[in-house]
Amino acid sequence: MDRTGQSFLYGWVFKIILFNILIYIIQMFSTQNLITYPVGEFRAQASTMTYYLGLIPSFVIEKGYIWQIFTYMFLHGTSSFTHLFFNMYALLIFGAPLEQTWGSKRFLVYYLYCGVGAGITILIINLFAKGLGFYIPTIGASGAVFGLLLAFGMMFPNARILIFFVLPIKAKYLVILYGLLELYLELSGGQGNVSHIGHLGGLLFGLIFFLIQKKRALLYKSKLFIAKREKNKRNSGLTKSKRDTIENNNDIKKNILKKIKSSGFDSLSDDQIQYIKLLDIMEDDDISLCNEEDLNINDDYCLNCENIDRCFMREVRKYL
Repeated sequence: MDRTGQSFLYGWVFKIILFNILIYIIQMFSTQNLITYPVGEFRAQASTMTYYLGLIPSFVIEKGYIWQIFTYMFLHGTSSFTHLFFNMYALLIFGAPLEQTWGSKRFLVYYLYCGVGAGITILIINLFAKGLGFYIPTIGASGAVFGLLLAFGMMFPNARILIFFVLPIKAKYLVILYGLLELYLELSGGQGNVSHIGHLGGLLFGLIFFLIQKKRALLYKSKLFIAKREKNKRNSGLTKSKRDTIENNNDIKKNILKKIKSSGFDSLSDDQIQYIKLLDIMEDDDISLCNEEDLNINDDYCLNCENIDRCFMREVRKYL
């Protein structure tokens, strides 16, 4: 097995897929354990797992089952394997490149954020609509997966994806197409057993995430302007030898992060590992740093910041 394969097996995409499959198997063995509950003047039935872990808006509001806006995304319909298969397939093709680019921690936070965001959307819409959706359960990872779709379109807009494994389309157009399709299906009534609200909720919360990131980017640019001015002041008093040392250290950091992101920590040379250990010993944690997303190892101003060693170590620790 190559190092990339090892990195994938230890990543959150693989773990989430395995966890969903495990929950699906447990669901298969518990489908006979049904609980009957009132839906207005009628009665409905749900398996024990769906009753307690699926998202039933009336239960969240009236019974206080607040955890359901989180747990629902790990359950799938047991009447057909396709529900689980297509969600996990989408999680794999969209999630793996994002985790490779972002790192496991940020990917996991984003995935859960979109899933919970979709759950909140389902809850709020059905709370005000007070239709049948207020009483029936919603299950599945589709909301989180649609958030991944949006992120993939934002991060890799020109990547080509095969619709139905045949028709090629750029990721950015696929996001727009799916968004408009889900909106149309929701407004027109669509398929009664598909939560188009959840899909739209995942897209919406993903969009909010990137809008916040864009605002951070604007703030970051102002920091870079200040950093550039301070860098020029500092460099004016440095000797050529000192500047060469700084450049060499920056090249080492670039190479380490490039290797560790593509092939994992084990791909580093002994010298690179010793360099990390040295920085770890010298680092002072008692300092306020920029947001993790602000680190750009290819930006000269960022590399010449006085806190670059601490930011670099914070990034490296994601892969330890």
